[in-house]
Amino acid sequence: MQSATSINMYHRCPRKYYLRYILRLKQKPNIYLIRGSAVHEAIAGFHKLGMRSSHYSDKIKAVLDHLFNDVWLRHDNELQQLGLGDAKIKQYYQESWEMLLDWLKRYERQGRRHSKKTSAEVKLFSKTYYVMGIIDAIQNHNGITMITDYKTSKKDDITPDIKVQMAIYALLYREKFGAPPDIVAIDFLKTNRERRFRVTRRFTEYALELITDIHKKTVSTDEKDYPCTCGGWCEKDFILKNGGR
Repeated sequence: MQSATSINMYHRCPRKYYLRYILRLKQKPNIYLIRGSAVHEAIAGFHKLGMRSSHYSDKIKAVLDHLFNDVWLRHDNELQQLGLGDAKIKQYYQESWEMLLDWLKRYERQGRRHSKKTSAEVKLFSKTYYVMGIIDAIQNHNGITMITDYKTSKKDDITPDIKVQMAIYALLYREKFGAPPDIVAIDFLKTNRERRFRVTRRFTEYALELITDIHKKTVSTDEKDYPCTCGGWCEKDFILKNGGR
């Protein structure tokens, strides 16, 4: 089954796709993946609690702090394996916590506490298109549906990878619920900026084209059908068996 991640990986380098999804090699851990996972889990946990408040409070802040700290500690073994040192790990922890604080302030300021409960980490599967995705947040307010993906990247550009991801999410939502979402939002936590745009019919058609194309190109399991287009950098992301392929 394909996903936005697998499709984007193929577009960046077919060989990297081969290593990850056909040979199923294990990816090396890195601080950005770990940090992103911890931040996502903390926000999802916060949404799932369904907390409501009429103002920004120390209690809500303390809850988010507890959620994030608990998730970070669960990643401690992976963090130690990176060999960054305690000071550097602490720096990433603090940066991540500041992202979450900024997000919480915006969340309260925008009045989302008055909307219906946010659905977090919604897993959607399509047997029709053989594709899946996990939507970070789905919110319905005053008849408007918005799906959101959280990013911890340095820049707040709508990259081709993000466009692919959100198009697939919109398509999956349409198949599951009978109509596409009205809005897709990308919440760039590091720059403290949320970018939104409306979903059009062409947007979901774009997702269908991508999915159809990737299925055709990944039928083969022969290595020669997956050439490297990244200059060999793809292998550095994986733990290669027996020191080779």
